Amino acid sequence: MALVVAVTTALTAAVRPLGERTADRAIAATVRDAGSRGDVVATAPQGYDDPTGTKREPLSDVQLRNDAEYAHYVLPPRLKAVLRPGIATLTTPPLHLLDDGPGRYLRLVYVDTPAGPPAVTYTAGGPPRGSVGPQRAGLTVRPGPEPWPVQVGLAEDAAAALGLGPGDRVPAEDEQHRRFTIVVSGVYAATDPAADAWHASTQLLHPTVAVADGVPSASAAALVTAASLPDLRVGVPADDLTYQVAFTPQPSLIRWHESAAVERAIVALQASGRSSRGDITWDSLLVGVLDAGRANVASARGQAEVLLLGLLACALLVLVLAAHLLVRRRRGSVVLARERGAGLPGIGLELLIEAVVAAGSGALVGLAVTWLLVGDVGWAWSVPVVVAAASATPILGVLAAAHATSAPRIRANRSARRAALRARRLQRAALEVAVIGVAVLSFVALRQRGLGDLTAASAVVWWAVAGTVVVIRLVPHAVRLLLRSARRSTGEVRFLVAARLAEAGARALPLLVVAVAVAQLALGVVLAATEREGQSAGALEAVGGDARLTAPPDPAVAELATSVAKAPGVRAAVAARVADDVEASSRRGAETVRLVVVDPADYERLLAASSLPGRTELARLRSAVAEGGRVPALLVGDADLRDGLVLQWERTSVAVDVVGEAPRVDASVGPVVVVAAAAFADAGAVAEPDTVWALGPGAAAAVRASAGRFGSVVTYADVLHERRHAPLASGLVVFAAASAGLLLIFAVLGVALAAAIEAPARSESLGRLRSLGLPDQGLRQVLVGELLAPALVAVLAGLALGIGGAYATFGRLSLEQITGAADSTEPTVPWWLLLSGAVVLAAVFLIALTEWRRVRRQPLAQLLRS
Repeated sequence: MALVVAVTTALTAAVRPLGERTADRAIAATVRDAGSRGDVVATAPQGYDDPTGTKREPLSDVQLRNDAEYAHYVLPPRLKAVLRPGIATLTTPPLHLLDDGPGRYLRLVYVDTPAGPPAVTYTAGGPPRGSVGPQRAGLTVRPGPEPWPVQVGLAEDAAAALGLGPGDRVPAEDEQHRRFTIVVSGVYAATDPAADAWHASTQLLHPTVAVADGVPSASAAALVTAASLPDLRVGVPADDLTYQVAFTPQPSLIRWHESAAVERAIVALQASGRSSRGDITWDSLLVGVLDAGRANVASARGQAEVLLLGLLACALLVLVLAAHLLVRRRRGSVVLARERGAGLPGIGLELLIEAVVAAGSGALVGLAVTWLLVGDVGWAWSVPVVVAAASATPILGVLAAAHATSAPRIRANRSARRAALRARRLQRAALEVAVIGVAVLSFVALRQRGLGDLTAASAVVWWAVAGTVVVIRLVPHAVRLLLRSARRSTGEVRFLVAARLAEAGARALPLLVVAVAVAQLALGVVLAATEREGQSAGALEAVGGDARLTAPPDPAVAELATSVAKAPGVRAAVAARVADDVEASSRRGAETVRLVVVDPADYERLLAASSLPGRTELARLRSAVAEGGRVPALLVGDADLRDGLVLQWERTSVAVDVVGEAPRVDASVGPVVVVAAAAFADAGAVAEPDTVWALGPGAAAAVRASAGRFGSVVTYADVLHERRHAPLASGLVVFAAASAGLLLIFAVLGVALAAAIEAPARSESLGRLRSLGLPDQGLRQVLVGELLAPALVAVLAGLALGIGGAYATFGRLSLEQITGAADSTEPTVPWWLLLSGAVVLAAVFLIALTEWRRVRRQPLAQLLRS
């Protein structure tokens, strides 16, 4: 009992501190992965232009820095504690360059960080300077025929994409066709491309190059320095300038238990939006990011509670079984003390002191081990174990003493005895119905509310208990049938085993302990295996194959896919255009969708070579014929779009006829529309490919070798490694493995304690059979049969209940929150789960061998005399 308390306390005491640390790491990872979506952004109000002229402010950088410091000052203290100092930017919209045809856009960006402007090294030309000298720095610029020039610097890639160099003077215009003059002073290279300053505008280092309808386009950003900032504020109208301060969260400082307070602070900040120095608009998606992180943590905590409640239930059952064994061994002394006049409180107190010492010492050892290994303890989940260990023995001992000295009267009237028997049977039936009723109610709570409270989380435990109660009810009937058939047989071993089982083999408590422990063990193993399988499926869906290349739209992407398909170790490769936020409308509403333009035959071959769904629907798309000018398509995600779907693609409206359900390309959570590339082009819409999916053991190497600097590569192996080593996923697997090991120990202890309870009666029975001349082989068979039959029934019932509970409840455990799969994952039952049952049965054989040796050591003469 002290051992059970110690190991259970050690594990349960570690749940709270390790769970909170895992939740903190999960929230931090969620915020870190969110990137710029987690920023808290302050947007200053737009200024106004004086029609008579604008004064040039040489200290514009100081004014903007003061505004950024004020924005940081008005942040609530809760946010200040978790946000980095803000990065201020003053930006223009994309300006159309007019010097060399359409398709070239440039955004002017001024960036200021607490550590100063971005560090660059100019490889050609020099840094931007003011358009006037220091003597005229404060002049007033009057409206005139020529725009005021603004000097900027370009990154090397941006200069190459736009075809600009130092000294170029470029005319530009905005959406209102107002003219500007941009002067390129130099070309730079970033000293540290990973610095936070470059996150303010990714186009400062990486321009966007695309081809639409055969027309190339390029978009980039130019760097404005503090020297040329006054010219930017003079040369560009105020309504074209956006001043923002972005405060980036520090993921390691956002704790799980503080995330709700951070959310409330952000909501309050967005609701206020007022300051004494004018209106400041606050915006952030951090609330949604934290909500998603908290939902994942809640799902993981709920799954951990399911495992934990099963572990606690098994620990309590083992402790009650151990207390039952202890009371049976102490029955003689307890009854003798009662017969000599000892009171029930005194007997209970004596047993209580002994039990408290054992339970207290075990709890102290468990807490000490947890504190040494973890550094903190949580005692709440350990209290039930300690209370059960301390109270089970005194309660059972007092009941045994009371029953021994107050024997019930045996009624002489046969009808009265029958009525008493019926009353006992009704009491047992009522207890069984109550257990089944609680199991049904807890299961209904899980189905209606999902995880979130102990009632729903205990559904699996009650499922196992109720199932075992049904098995216990059926076992006596099966034993009677076995005994009836054994009476007609000539083998004495079968009859003797059946007789012993009829007498002592259907004890409810030992069968309940072993069956529930094996059921919870099976549930934990299936849960861990299912989550790992779900992570594999989710990673495959997210990548779309073993490797995925994402590049700017270009016809060369299709040629790259062809070369990848011919590489060794590649089973299939396909090029496609994947475009997000494509406007779609129907007769019932409008929505933005993910549009996938692909060759159906090639994509079907890719899906056929993998375990990805959607192959049948793609065959339907491939065989569909356009009718009435409508392009056949597959749709998933929004049924309201099926009726009269129209896509807006680069100033072209494409009518679509939905002929089937689309696969969730790249694990999209929103609507997805898949169309055939040829039919899409026939409708007047051209979509050059920008994505390559490849499948096969050599796909990752082939895509990396072919891509070069052409685009970014994501592999299935990397995504799977990231998901399996995520805090919540890895923490749940570790906890499931630890609880499974402890449950296996509980199952073995249940078998051992059950054997020890019946050991005296069994030893006496075997001794009589030996003295009557039953050979040693027959004795061994009787012993093994008597011990093995109940254990085998409990193991099989436990495995069936555990696997059945997984199939019945996994749809409500929100496993997809942890696996990242788009849909719920079906339970995965590993074959090696049977090894746990084999371990329990092997323990039975070991116990039988030990007991057989003890029986053999008893002299035959002593048996004959007794």
